[in-house]
Amino acid sequence: MNHILNAIVSAEKELGERLNNEYKNLYKNINNNRLQIIFSTLHADIISCFKAMNNRLPATKTSNRHYWAQNSRILKKAIEVSQRLEKQLKDSSYCFKIESNYLGLFNECLKFLEDSGGSEIPIGMEKIEVYYEIPIFQLGIVTETPSNPTISVSLKLIGEGSYAKVFKYKDNFYNTNFVLKRAKNELDKKELERFRLEFNTMKQLKSPYILEVYSFDEQKNEYIMEYIDITLKKYIDENNSKLTYEDRKNIGLQIIKAFEYIFNQNLLHRDISPNNILLKKYDDVLVVKISDFGLVKIPNSELTSENTEIKGSFNDYSDLSKVGFDNYATHHEIFALTRILFFVLTGKINCGKQQYDFLDKGTNGNINERYKTLDELKKAFLEYFTLNNKN
Repeated sequence: MNHILNAIVSAEKELGERLNNEYKNLYKNINNNRLQIIFSTLHADIISCFKAMNNRLPATKTSNRHYWAQNSRILKKAIEVSQRLEKQLKDSSYCFKIESNYLGLFNECLKFLEDSGGSEIPIGMEKIEVYYEIPIFQLGIVTETPSNPTISVSLKLIGEGSYAKVFKYKDNFYNTNFVLKRAKNELDKKELERFRLEFNTMKQLKSPYILEVYSFDEQKNEYIMEYIDITLKKYIDENNSKLTYEDRKNIGLQIIKAFEYIFNQNLLHRDISPNNILLKKYDDVLVVKISDFGLVKIPNSELTSENTEIKGSFNDYSDLSKVGFDNYATHHEIFALTRILFFVLTGKINCGKQQYDFLDKGTNGNINERYKTLDELKKAFLEYFTLNNKN
């Protein structure tokens, strides 16, 4: 805590009589009044100097490129204080980032700003957008790392669902990235129980094809899990024209293997989609990882109730709207898996007007005409692969 206070006091002393609250409203989300005043002062100085600089911009060979001495000194000090404060607070609960456009401007300005005699603006510099309503200093979201609770790290938001936000962070002790999944504040008791059930379920599953989770924080309603490089959706979208039959077969068979394991645990995922299947990249292989067990159906669970809203982008809405999401069964899971495997084989979410026997049978409106077991689906998948590989 002492280093935080020291950083704040140092900034206050450097800014001295210039301290003001003109832009304090932009930083009201910061739970420290002194830091709010510092950011307000830096913000005011920076945009005042940029407004003055705009009178000399755009800078050309024939334009007057002299930037006044007082503005040069004020802007240079404001940038230096900002960057020093960012470094000093990076591992604290007040860690922040300088807005990306202004960060680039700061680095450019430091190349030509002088402490005395004014500065020469470089040719080619364009007019600057002045941030009257946009915070220049953006507070990071932080958490304590399980490896060392005395260290806080900055979190990067990488996803958001109905119940939770998903963040990425780097643990410097392990020198690797992790993911933190945090329940939203507005969840009711039952929703929080389901969030905890998701963690407990994944913690009990021991398979290389299931995303690994590590620890649950009861106070913050969040848990840590492994970071995986890419979703199936993004991978197929980016590589569809380059993927070989062998690539597609490998991914598809891993997905089937994962759900063979899940079925053997008497579980139904209920939220199968290309965004909930991840791919971990190794030097010589891709490994499928199934994630997002937030809608998992467990035998005799009291969390699966009648009139539950149907969710899951690849689910059989036609039949589930009749029987109810609480009556989700194996044939519904096979419906979603058929669509996933079809996506792996073709890169298509919807088949349009074209006919595909593999897809038609697995998603048949008459549930009695669908594949009865995962083994049947696997055989059809391999048969589809074989037939198309011959053509």
